[in-house]
Amino acid sequence: MSWIQDNKVPAAILGLTGAGVVGLGVVLFNTWSAASASQEQFDSVNTSLANLKSASLAPTPENLAQKQALVGDYEKAVGQLSLVLYKLQPDDKPTTNTDFQAKLKTKVAEIKKDGSGHLPAEFNLGFDQYTSELPKNDQVAAELSTYLDSVDSIVRLALKSGIRTVDMLDRSLLASEKGDQPARPQPAARPKGNAKGQQRQAAAAPVSITERRQVRLTVRTDQAGLQALLSGLTSPSDMPFFTVARLVRIENEVQVGPVRTALTPAAAPEEGAAPAPGADGAAAKPAPVGIQPAPVDSMVVLGRETLRAYIEIDLVKFLNPQTAAAGH
Repeated sequence: MSWIQDNKVPAAILGLTGAGVVGLGVVLFNTWSAASASQEQFDSVNTSLANLKSASLAPTPENLAQKQALVGDYEKAVGQLSLVLYKLQPDDKPTTNTDFQAKLKTKVAEIKKDGSGHLPAEFNLGFDQYTSELPKNDQVAAELSTYLDSVDSIVRLALKSGIRTVDMLDRSLLASEKGDQPARPQPAARPKGNAKGQQRQAAAAPVSITERRQVRLTVRTDQAGLQALLSGLTSPSDMPFFTVARLVRIENEVQVGPVRTALTPAAAPEEGAAPAPGADGAAAKPAPVGIQPAPVDSMVVLGRETLRAYIEIDLVKFLNPQTAAAGH
């Protein structure tokens, strides 16, 4: 007690500090408790919402009617969109197997003439097999004819985009070429243990409304040509078929950096030296006095590389949704 009386000011400071620490501790504890309670309440509400979202609908007539209406609207919208896309794409025109072979030879001759120096020596648009043999039947020939037009459009777009060379072109075979038959839906198994007055219907297998054909090609070009090719694949004015660049792999043709070359600036004439005489013996004009351009001491690299690009292009053919649903 004597120390407090003798040191009133330090004692008052220590007292106030201790009271402040105790008060701050109480405030922090209350805040932490409130935060913990709020976090627990948030987690509880979040869990309840997740359970409500994942819960199945109550089996009431109102919910059933609403769900059936939503599913019906969705199927109608998808059917309308599929029908529009089906009508926008080029049709498979009837043709015979001999006419297709003649068409193939004509297109190969034309593309070789237009792309002279940019195409391989043996280049048949990926239809090498049919240069010496005929398709199986006229229906396969009609599908191949449209397929040929699409591959020809891709190659012509590549030439138009300014690519330097087409090193490789390959295509996937049609199901009709391989002799594959469309898969038939298996009969649904009869459900067991049905309750009285309730019937369970097996979910119908999804109907395919598209057929994908793949074209693979390797090209050598610069950045501008590659960008023009990829942009043209998505442009309806440049590409009448539905195409998707599924995979694009790009690498520089030169895998190492440019070799540093000795770029030495031209030797400047010494001060006071007479200008060199001209070719006709006359005295050369003195160099203009003023700011001279700096010597070239750098090399532009980016944007001027030669690229080797491998591109996988999906040709999407939309099937008639009505015919596909009926055949399914």
